[in-house]
Amino acid sequence: MNFLTPGMRYMLLGTFLFSIGSLCVKLAGMRVPTTEILFVRGVIGVFLCWFVLRRAGIGVFGKRKFVLFMRGLLGFTSMLAEFYTIVHLPLADALVLLFSHPIVVALLGWAILRERLSKGGLAAVLISLVGVTVVCRPGILFGMGNAMDPFLLGVALLAVLLTSFAILTVRSLAKTEHPAVVMFYPPLFIALLAPIFAGEWVVPTATEWCTILGVALFMNMGQYYMTRGYAIESAARICGVSSLEIVFAVIWGMMFLGEIPDIWTVLGGSLIVFGTLVLGKSGRKKSFTPPQVPSA
Repeated sequence: MNFLTPGMRYMLLGTFLFSIGSLCVKLAGMRVPTTEILFVRGVIGVFLCWFVLRRAGIGVFGKRKFVLFMRGLLGFTSMLAEFYTIVHLPLADALVLLFSHPIVVALLGWAILRERLSKGGLAAVLISLVGVTVVCRPGILFGMGNAMDPFLLGVALLAVLLTSFAILTVRSLAKTEHPAVVMFYPPLFIALLAPIFAGEWVVPTATEWCTILGVALFMNMGQYYMTRGYAIESAARICGVSSLEIVFAVIWGMMFLGEIPDIWTVLGGSLIVFGTLVLGKSGRKKSFTPPQVPSA
């Protein structure tokens, strides 16, 4: 892989690990409640972040506590919606929709932070929105027989919106806070709030424990390597590599879940990936800056 830069290699590894974590969410969620899976991920994430911060000699709670509080709350709610989406939608459909968050970040950055959005960036947004429409298959355009479940669609789009706001807080906090401090708050809020919103808890089997621990292990490792990739690589290259998560999702869905994506998922996903690549290329002109922490 000599043709890959170090940043692209970090992103490729992180994307691969994150996709395995998503598969583990899907497998564990067949019987184990979403909040229970989320709780285990949060507890392990707290200990990992605390270990990193202690070794670095950095305080846990940071300086801008209100913004960090919002980061933690957004991280919990967005990840809860993401996990629910992954569990209840085909894996490829779920990750195609969740992958559209860079487009929403670009629009929010333009509307809230007054960041410049070039003509190429605007075209990318429109292309990706068409892709999202194709994947969602609204009944008014495609007929009710092809439409995605409205409730699941609403949860998926809510996850995208919450993730996008979480990324905006990360971009603000990056100016004053250590990355590990920013990464500490979402798992902390997950560990504290997940039990409150949980319904009936189940005792996982040995196999389910393996998948639940896989969620925590692979997603935390994936976040670490993706963060390193974002820190040293250009937007265009990063977007190109991170789009492979959709490809991995299709492969895992076919290999382990028997899910064969239909033509609408393939077509819509292709448009979203293409739009994200165009958006990344426009980012070279500082129209759009990728976040330092890539997930909720």
